[in-house]
Amino acid sequence: MKKYIIPIVALAFFACGCSQERLDIDQKGVVSYETFYDDSDENCQSAITAMYDQAIRTTGNWRIYVPLNYVFSLPGDDMYAGGGSYGDCDYAGQLSDFRTEITNDAVSTLYSESYQIIYTANLVIDNFTPSTSVKKELIAQAKAMRAAYHLYLAIAFGTPPLVDHVLGATDKPGNSDHNELLEWCATELEAAAADLDERSSTTDKAHAYQWSKGAAYAFAGKARLFKGDYSGAKTDLQKVIDSKKYALVPSEKLHTLWEVDGDGCEEKIFEYNQDYNASIAIWGSGVTAQIVHTTWMAAHSGNWRWDHMAGIPSSMYTQGWGFSNPTKKYAEALIDNDGMDSYRRKAFIKTYDEAIGISGNAETDLAYASDDSCPTLDDKKADKNRGSSTTAGMFCVEGYFNWKTISLAKDIIQGTWNDRNFNLMRYAEVLLMYAEACAQLGETSGAGLAALNQIQTRAGSKHISSTLNMTEVKNEKFLEMFNEGCRWADLVRWGDASKELASMGEEHPYQLDKMFTDGSATHEGYVKYQKNNAMLEHGYKEGKHNLMPFPYSATSVNENLVQNPGY
Repeated sequence: MKKYIIPIVALAFFACGCSQERLDIDQKGVVSYETFYDDSDENCQSAITAMYDQAIRTTGNWRIYVPLNYVFSLPGDDMYAGGGSYGDCDYAGQLSDFRTEITNDAVSTLYSESYQIIYTANLVIDNFTPSTSVKKELIAQAKAMRAAYHLYLAIAFGTPPLVDHVLGATDKPGNSDHNELLEWCATELEAAAADLDERSSTTDKAHAYQWSKGAAYAFAGKARLFKGDYSGAKTDLQKVIDSKKYALVPSEKLHTLWEVDGDGCEEKIFEYNQDYNASIAIWGSGVTAQIVHTTWMAAHSGNWRWDHMAGIPSSMYTQGWGFSNPTKKYAEALIDNDGMDSYRRKAFIKTYDEAIGISGNAETDLAYASDDSCPTLDDKKADKNRGSSTTAGMFCVEGYFNWKTISLAKDIIQGTWNDRNFNLMRYAEVLLMYAEACAQLGETSGAGLAALNQIQTRAGSKHISSTLNMTEVKNEKFLEMFNEGCRWADLVRWGDASKELASMGEEHPYQLDKMFTDGSATHEGYVKYQKNNAMLEHGYKEGKHNLMPFPYSATSVNENLVQNPGY
């Protein structure tokens, strides 16, 4: 898709001595509202581009890294927020420990910017008519985007306002009904699918970068799954599968799903595309700078805490802030289920010894610049240019490191910018949701089991389900969708959150190495735990943490918005 920069200007009028005529001066370089929305195909395309631009900039805002992923991924039992220490970027720690406040920056930004995206979609829907095939398809893209972000809001907040048109200056919509909103999302997405282009084949990257029939049906299926309409979810998701336009990447390419090499590949249902432009300064200003700053933040936030390590593996981006670390619970479950040698285990996590290149497995050990002077395994074990070098320990690292969504050096542009796309849905999630819909309907074999087995076979797992049931589905989704915004919401709707999340935040692990703490001649990693301050809230509580709080920034200006229980 061609990218256009659409200036959007907010005008403030003040009482002053100037005449109206002197104020009526056309602003250079800005298209007027009336001219821009003149119902032409060309302007409709520009308005849609502005909608995608808004989504790219606000899905991962620079102030709080990647709010869409943080809000949905951090409150789970599969990962820790992490960071440099307790209290570092506390909005992340609040989410992970279940002590989120109404002023939480990540939650507030997700809420406000979701409605900004909905606003840009409504501008298209309200101002253009589907009088040509071009506009009909573009309006369908806007409707799909609007419904998808209402779905995110419904999952996170339960009863957010339904905003299906451009609001007036004094409009203050109140809470929606949760099930009615989910039904609206599903119906809107299904209706949009009828007018959307279909991906031409598994090699069609362009339709992984914009709303397509497959993407709309995938999100509609998700909406129906969360509503408990398993028959409807199965029908929608079946359409994605039957289209044959998507497929799982081969086992040996599993890790490329989170690399630039995997952008727009056969497994991607919908993702935001970004394209490097050498003529634009990295640290400029305006719209482009926001996009660039977002990718810079994403590269840093997802990588290991570089200043707490004696060295960084050669294949990785050289810096990182240490967020999004796998829990021991997740890592051991993955190893127990898949085996150490599964494709998925090797693509998703590293043990401490593998991370510092001393496990003795040449295939999984990471390389370091100091390897040239450390040719043998014994040399590497005695090398002081690797390992957790802080005597306090690496915060919220529990013997394992995230490898799945790490930023690799080869994907970094100009030394700081991660050039990979931001994915919202991939085919593996579609197969897992389809398997769940079938299991919830009582089907123990057939297409649902086949879908589940596809995920397991591609993973190279030693465990292949022989029957379909919710225990098998829950286990597989836990393992496959690590750090992809599924775990907390799944546990809540399954009724399992109280059991699985009650102890989160009770204590925090620290990864240490005896070479740097005890003066050992060789590396020996170990983990210590520190109890949470008893005065601080922690752990999931039913009736409160099943939803995020409506931000204070929203409730303070909208008296019609009722706060969620417990906040």
